[in-house]
Amino acid sequence: MDGPWPRDRSLRLYDRVRDYSGQKIPADEPAGTDGVDGIARVPMLHVMGDAAFVTTHDAASLRRTPPREAVEWALRAVGSEGRVLSIKALDGGTSHANHLLRIDAGGAVHEVVLRRWVRTDWQETDPAFSPAQEAATYELLASSAVPAPRLIDADVNGGGCDVPALLLTRAPGTRLTKPTDLGSFLAQLAGALPPLHGLDPERARGTLPPYRPYFEPEGLRVPDWTERPSAWRQAIEAASGPEPHEPPAFIHRDYHPGNTLWAGGRLTAIVDWTTASWGPRVVDLTHMRVNLALFFGVEPADQFLDAYREVTGSAVDLDPYWDLVDAVDFVLDLDPSRHSATRLRGLDDFVAAALTRL
Repeated sequence: MDGPWPRDRSLRLYDRVRDYSGQKIPADEPAGTDGVDGIARVPMLHVMGDAAFVTTHDAASLRRTPPREAVEWALRAVGSEGRVLSIKALDGGTSHANHLLRIDAGGAVHEVVLRRWVRTDWQETDPAFSPAQEAATYELLASSAVPAPRLIDADVNGGGCDVPALLLTRAPGTRLTKPTDLGSFLAQLAGALPPLHGLDPERARGTLPPYRPYFEPEGLRVPDWTERPSAWRQAIEAASGPEPHEPPAFIHRDYHPGNTLWAGGRLTAIVDWTTASWGPRVVDLTHMRVNLALFFGVEPADQFLDAYREVTGSAVDLDPYWDLVDAVDFVLDLDPSRHSATRLRGLDDFVAAALTRL
């Protein structure tokens, strides 16, 4: 909807919203501005099972309340002269500021997620995964049966919002860190993949960037914490070899338990589609397997693969190359101080098991 917004009505709550530190955001402060000297880079804790890991980023810019222009853009996108009931920073994420907005629009309450590219370095660190690219991914998902948020509006250049941004429906559910029924948990994670991989291949091929590992081969290294350094050296050598042929498809690329939401023991949504790609569907299998090996052990990782074979009705002869590629790619971002020796041993065992299948 065009036209000015009545700030005294639609944003009456805004000045009472506080950022994560408890400090009031002044009305005229561009609260979402990134890259300001003096802003501390704060570690964020991510939890899965009884282990955790930390990533370091500009936590202040990711969690502080969005500026007025960003909230006004979201209100316009909802399509009705409403008022903001609450603004809440969402946990997780290191690249985007994600806030849950509850908006009263004519008596109907909408819960939407405002996803903003507040980091000034995203064009250098992840140029292929732009706001425009993520918006195009959500367009692909819009008519599918894949459980995912839906795109309400996109400002890929930041002309209406303060920075490039997407506005998404709020997906139901919460992250499930300690599943009580591991078998059902694994079966549902496996069952969510065929609809995703089956999305319109012609559109996906023309829309998504090609799959690539996160790190170049020359950047790979043996982790300092490992009890099996020779196994990791073999893994790096194998992962630096030629890529086996696999039929490409729409892939999530970062499919792991932390990017799924659950309610009542049921998987309700897959989130964080930033790195969606056109590539081998086994990438989603192996990335999930590496994460499961770390947080739950090698056996659940194998049970997940068995569940996928069952749901697809195919043998799925998984080349160990893909397990090794994801393991050596994954480990470079891992903070060992946040994991027990048992959990780290799960990665060691995962790599050793893959090597026996070469």
